[in-house]
Amino acid sequence: MERAEWLKKMRSMAEALYDRFSPHYWVRYGFTVHERHREFLQKFLERVTPGGAVLSAGCGAGLYDGLLLEAGHPVTGIDQSAGMLARARERFPKVRYEKMGMQEMAFRAAFDGVLCMDALEHICPEDYPLILRKFQEALKPGGVLYFTVDIDPSEDLEFAYQQAKAQGLPVVYGELVDRVDAAYAQMMTSDQPVPSELEDAAVYHFYPSLDQVRQWIAQVGLAIEEEGAGDEYYHFVARKKEESVV
Repeated sequence: MERAEWLKKMRSMAEALYDRFSPHYWVRYGFTVHERHREFLQKFLERVTPGGAVLSAGCGAGLYDGLLLEAGHPVTGIDQSAGMLARARERFPKVRYEKMGMQEMAFRAAFDGVLCMDALEHICPEDYPLILRKFQEALKPGGVLYFTVDIDPSEDLEFAYQQAKAQGLPVVYGELVDRVDAAYAQMMTSDQPVPSELEDAAVYHFYPSLDQVRQWIAQVGLAIEEEGAGDEYYHFVARKKEESVV
């Protein structure tokens, strides 16, 4: 299978998987926002224009959207999973939700802040810089972006890469996909709750190096203001340059 076709399949499988377990999202995961996420979210909110519009990208069931509303921001949420958006609408009817993949964003200087929490791990290396560019374009000059990067499980990546290559998959280093097909098949046919480890294995993951992410951030015209690790993620808060033109 050609890589472009395979990546399209991986994206479609991720959408179907999130649709399938979305009815149980709040029961299984609850409303807990981890400490380090909350800390960086506060850093983000302190920088966003008071009352300014915020885009919640890859919002899922809207876990963070309530906190944005409480801080006084009108929120637009986007996600490619209709099932997850249905859960979000149930809890946060004041948010404007749209079914949209991050790759399809076409906003232009529409938001004072963009938030993307725990979603970019499902983005392939070909689309990662494209999406960061689209975040930059969505921001008004001086606007602020906060996003998380799943921390690289280095001890697993080499093994997973070799396993995936042996399976004939058109992978690049940094992709964790060696168990995706088997785990996905089990997830989609099971009527019983499955371990969270199986859920995680059933969806495409990509782990770029942090240096690569920093380069992509700089290339799209964003300047990092805060960064740090915590809660198994790496956190970036970056600002669009005032003179940036979209």
